[in-house]
Amino acid sequence: MLVPNPPRPNLWRQEANHLARSGVTLAFNQLLQIAIPFVTTSMTGRLGVEALAAGSLVGNIFLLLFITSIGVLQGLVPLVGIGIGAGNEQAAARAIRAGLVMAAAMGLVATAIMACVPWMLARAGQDPALVALAQRYIMAMLPGYLPSIAGIALRLSLIAANDLKWLNPIIIAGIAFNIACNLLLGGGSFGLDGLTAIGLTISLTNWLMFGMLALAFLRARRIPAGVRDWRAGLALRDVLTLGIPVGAIFFTETSLFTGSSVLMGYFGKVSLAAHGIVLLWLNIALMMPIGLSQAAMARVAFLLGQRDFDALKHAVAASLVIGSMFSIAIGAILAANSDGLVRLAMWSRPSGGEDVIAAARNFFYFCAVTQLLSGLIILMASILRGLRDANAVLWLVMIGYWGVGLGGAAVLAFGFGLGGIGIWTGIVLAFMFAVTILAIRFLRVLPRLRAV
Repeated sequence: MLVPNPPRPNLWRQEANHLARSGVTLAFNQLLQIAIPFVTTSMTGRLGVEALAAGSLVGNIFLLLFITSIGVLQGLVPLVGIGIGAGNEQAAARAIRAGLVMAAAMGLVATAIMACVPWMLARAGQDPALVALAQRYIMAMLPGYLPSIAGIALRLSLIAANDLKWLNPIIIAGIAFNIACNLLLGGGSFGLDGLTAIGLTISLTNWLMFGMLALAFLRARRIPAGVRDWRAGLALRDVLTLGIPVGAIFFTETSLFTGSSVLMGYFGKVSLAAHGIVLLWLNIALMMPIGLSQAAMARVAFLLGQRDFDALKHAVAASLVIGSMFSIAIGAILAANSDGLVRLAMWSRPSGGEDVIAAARNFFYFCAVTQLLSGLIILMASILRGLRDANAVLWLVMIGYWGVGLGGAAVLAFGFGLGGIGIWTGIVLAFMFAVTILAIRFLRVLPRLRAV
């Protein structure tokens, strides 16, 4: 039975208010989450340009695995939202259980892959000094990979159930703990070198936040009943059907940035350090559209489960308008404040800091354009996922990231001698291609909603 549709003005206000509550909460949570990588970058910056370059390289490789895991696990959000919206809590519980099992498996795989990264960097011809620093850093972080990915499933389950009250207190506690451990372990009292202390701090922080998320999950009132009844089965196939295309997209998008860091490494440690800082600010800039997209995806799935199609259309429109406005404003801030943002990330301005600032300055203009395009992609793709649309067009986006993006970056950087500027030009071209492909798909899906 369809839910009665309220008058049009009320629907706009209803969906805008919902996006304001849940979207802003999640956007703030995403911004808080990036605080830990920001502190990590600042701490490695204090150790020098070499440590900053090594930390950037390792961070981008793990980010590839982490973001891919988020993409695959996002398959549970529409299923949980639709199940709750339709009053089918058993279906929602099966999706959550599948997500927890998948997170544990991916956490173990990520740990094994990261353990092999120093060997892979050496085989790729990276600077031996950077490889040695990266190895110490990775070994200290290895114990924290499993809880970091397992925490994704818990967090996404809470988002899908719209039970958000503990998310921000948990991340605030994690940030405070991370800063305290960095100051304590990095002070030299325990005989640890700088990168080892920073890596160990990350591991401890991941375990703390996993424990707090697990507690919040177990005490959440909106999580469907019967989640711990493992005899009721898993919706593993359904979650994978939605999650694998998303994870593949996330993998190719993040591999574009990881690959760009590897390419940038051939232009020296200053370019690599500058690139790493710009990518850090790009990640920070994307937290607002990511938070809005998570709220939009959960809301669209819930309304789809309720079959309230009129409200669903208004939710889609409100998400795109608000998300675009924020992305434009953030891009202007990035382009206008590049030098200050680099100094803030480097904190103590180690030797070579001015060279890094000069190298990063031009990169920030490309970063501003990239975050606008990426913000649109994130919102459109999340809404499509909420509608359970895992169309094959997403595979074309993958081709764009690798072919247009990495291929174009390599040709422009090395073939045309543009260096770092060529790499960033390739990144922008990849996102322009992806926006075009997703916009075409989006325009084909929207008329179906109008026709309902």
